[in-house]
Amino acid sequence: MRMSARRAAIALGTATVLLAASACSSGEDSVDEKKPVGAAKGTITWYAMDFGTDNLPQKLVDAFEKSHPDIRVELKPAPSNSDTVRATLTTEISGGSSDIDVYNGDVVWPAQFGDAELALPLDDYVPKSYWKSFAEGRADGTVHDGRHLAAPLFTDEGFLFYRKDLLARHKLPVPKTWEELAATAAELQKSGDVKYGYSAQWANYEGLTADWAELSASAGGSSVSSDGKKSTIDSAANRKALTYMRKLVDDGVAPKAMLSFQEAQSLQAFTSGQAAFHRNWGYAWGESENPKVSKVKGKVGMVALPTFKGRPSPGASNIGGWNMMVNPHSKKLGASLEFIKWMTGTEGQTILAENSMIPVSAKVLGDKELTAGQPVLKAAATTRLVSRPANTPKYARVSKAVYSSLNAALSGSTSVPAALKKADGEIGDALAGSGL
Repeated sequence: MRMSARRAAIALGTATVLLAASACSSGEDSVDEKKPVGAAKGTITWYAMDFGTDNLPQKLVDAFEKSHPDIRVELKPAPSNSDTVRATLTTEISGGSSDIDVYNGDVVWPAQFGDAELALPLDDYVPKSYWKSFAEGRADGTVHDGRHLAAPLFTDEGFLFYRKDLLARHKLPVPKTWEELAATAAELQKSGDVKYGYSAQWANYEGLTADWAELSASAGGSSVSSDGKKSTIDSAANRKALTYMRKLVDDGVAPKAMLSFQEAQSLQAFTSGQAAFHRNWGYAWGESENPKVSKVKGKVGMVALPTFKGRPSPGASNIGGWNMMVNPHSKKLGASLEFIKWMTGTEGQTILAENSMIPVSAKVLGDKELTAGQPVLKAAATTRLVSRPANTPKYARVSKAVYSSLNAALSGSTSVPAALKKADGEIGDALAGSGL
């Protein structure tokens, strides 16, 4: 097969030297040689929930072991609930256990895990050039207090899905700004072709924090300062973004029921043919093309999200996905680092891309031959990423302050200025460590 040959060539040509013991260069690529890592051999345990299809984690392990016969990886399945995984890791690692060597961590965990010393900072063990191998924005969220607490494995991102058949019928272009989207959606509603103009995740939960991060950044705003120390949510840019969101509901472009929509409900509104535009993660493409659940198969297009008029294009897409992190108590550091290097390198990332996961490697994501015929990967190569306000160990409280205040404003129970002022105070309290 063509891709198998590609991987064979990649495996032969890819250098796997990562360890501090082998680093002898100076300047940008130097690492602290005083940090011993041990030999890259032996058995390590990788704790990860299932992802992809057809037992993809085990496929990756098998390919790695084939190219690294001195290292064996025991895959320890993790529960499908990320909160349960976080609780398990917190208990084991804080108790000093070395049973798990490498684990997959949610993209919002680095600050929390770094603050609690549950993840090994990687900067002392890899050259600075390693971080340049990732596509733009993919490694930014792994940093806390100037240290990389994780290595990106794969991402998910917010995309705009649209009814290409309806745009063609009415000779309308794909919207490039949020203002254009509102106008186009209203026109399609007026024609009677769709009931709703737009569906997204605006319920009172973390999904609204993700959606908000995109609209806020596209307007030039943020919720927390870049150093994670203070609230920035009560700003003119954010008033613009939230006013826009409120107007979508007030004008009927977005249904009032959307204030209780999470991913499944918002997607169902789109795949049932009721909505013209839809914001969701990459998986929504597969669902929209599945004739068992979708009435719009073959009628859907996807692109990066819009921006606001006068702002950089495309708009911001929130980054999701999973990182790889190292247990600071691991007794197999050499093998663990070698495994991470391979998983985030060309061969591992190619396997992920072949199995419809969004790779983090700049080389793989930019491979037009590999991404041809995969609309999700093609769109992902064009996105401009933004993180949720997770650059603080208090992310859970910050997120709740964001989504609860915004949902109240969108429902009309409070004004836009009052909602942002309330969120500002609650975020400030969270960052200061006060309150419950």
